[in-house]
Formats: sequence, C-alpha cells, structure tokens
Amino acid sequence: MSGRGVCGCLSWVVAVGVCGSLAGCDNGTEPPSERRLVVEGRIDSGGYPEVYLTLSAAADEAGGSLSGNVVRWGVVRVSDGDEEVILTGGPKNGVFPPFSYYSFDMKGVAGKSYTLKADWDGMSVCSTVRMPEPTAIDEVRVERVAGSEEGRNLTLVFRSPDDCPAYYHVSTRVSGRDSRFYPSMPGAIAVTEGGKIVEMPVYKGRRLLGDADDNGMFLAGERVIVRLERVSADVFAFWRAWDNASLVEGSVFVGAPGSLPGNVAGGYGVWSAQGVDSMDVDL
Repeated sequence: MSGRGVCGCLSWVVAVGVCGSLAGCDNGTEPPSERRLVVEGRIDSGGYPEVYLTLSAAADEAGGSLSGNVVRWGVVRVSDGDEEVILTGGPKNGVFPPFSYYSFDMKGVAGKSYTLKADWDGMSVCSTVRMPEPTAIDEVRVERVAGSEEGRNLTLVFRSPDDCPAYYHVSTRVSGRDSRFYPSMPGAIAVTEGGKIVEMPVYKGRRLLGDADDNGMFLAGERVIVRLERVSADVFAFWRAWDNASLVEGSVFVGAPGSLPGNVAGGYGVWSAQGVDSMDVDL
C-alpha cells in the first residue's frame, strides 16, 4: 500500500464542521456559509491518483451525520497534459470518508503536471500541481525511548537534492495495523541548501479513530513503512499550517482556529502530486 491511502483526516475535519470549515483559497477570510466541495487527493510517483470528496460544513453548523457530507456521485478527472482519465468512485473500508475516487489507468511520473477537476451538483473545483523528483531515503535510525522498554524513536536521514528549495512531508503506516498512511505530526520540512544531510524525527501519525493506548509511540516488534514525500510549495504550506495548528492547539480536529491554506480553486482542500520514496523498518 505504499502508493495508496495517505489519510482521510482532512475530509473528516471538514465533514464534522470543526475548524469552522477548511478554507484556503480565501487567504484567511472567514469561510462562507454555503457548502463547497472539499478535496483530499494525491498522485504519487509510480502510484495512481486517489481522491476523496466531501462537503464543507457551515461555521455555525453543529451535529449532523458524517455520512451526509460524503460526495459519492461526483465526476472526477485527472489530466497529465497528454491524456485525461475519469476516476472510478467506490466504497473503501477502514478509512473516512469511506468512499474514494481512483484510477489505475494513469501512473504518476515525476516532472509532469497533474490537473484535477471535480464536479458535483453544480459545484466545480480545479487544481494543478507539478510532481517533483523524489528524494531517496538514506536510512531510518531506530532508538529506544528513554524510560520505556517498548517505545521506539525513529529518525529519517536523507540528502537534499541540488534543485533546492525542496519541500517535504512525512507519513507512516504500521504494517498489519493501519489501513492507510497517517501524516507524521509535525512532519513538514523545507530544505533550502542542496547536498545537505538532513535528519528529522518521525512521529507516529495521529489516528482519528484509533483504539490503541500506546502514548503515540512506535513499539518494538512493529514494522513501520516510512514515506518521504516531496511536495510542491503550496502543498507544503498546508502541511506546515496543519502542524502548527496541532502544536498550538493540541489537536487539529477540535477547536483549531482560522483557515488552513489549500490549492483548490472553487473549493477547499489539497491536491498533491508528490515524489515519494519509502522504507520498511522493523523495530
């Protein structure tokens, strides 16, 4: 699953109406009361496009059914400039929203630009982003957490590319336990100098519906897949804001103030074409 299933967190946040609504294209203005399409989508290098669509919730909206915000009958297209594919919509177990749009007819190639268009019930959104070249992971170091027999700390090591600045986001998946990749939080980093050895801590991704009480630590005996995702500057801006909201507020899912930046015209959310390298680590 290294090429599929980053997370459904973004759509979940908007669907329940916390954070007011996920704005981004409005550059800090309060989101309007009318509903708009919310996009969480990506195409990885060597992977395939996958998109989640939901509806934003009004800032004063409370309660309601989460399933009522899931868009199941949208028309989603992805173009790489040479060809266009229409994504197939279908249920997806183990994630929220439990419905994704996908296609195996287009594989991500670094250097190409990918345009997403989605339409539903008179609403249209569009986003174009260029996929950067992936950066190879040199190693992932494992150390025991001080004062814990089972806890493990991870440190990702890579060499920055010559074509800096380069922007990254990190996600992880515990094999046999996680149904998707979760964003490491904080997990966004910008590198301005080429040829630099970069070391960054890797944190276990926050789970919305997780049931394990492990204090957010990776545990001895687990196999963890670590992904280094090189992203565009606008996608990085979203993840950096997501990190900051989490650090300041304690949770991005409850009470996060203001708007998160996005790159989707006509709606909210993030469309990412990302160069990805991954490494399996046995703890």
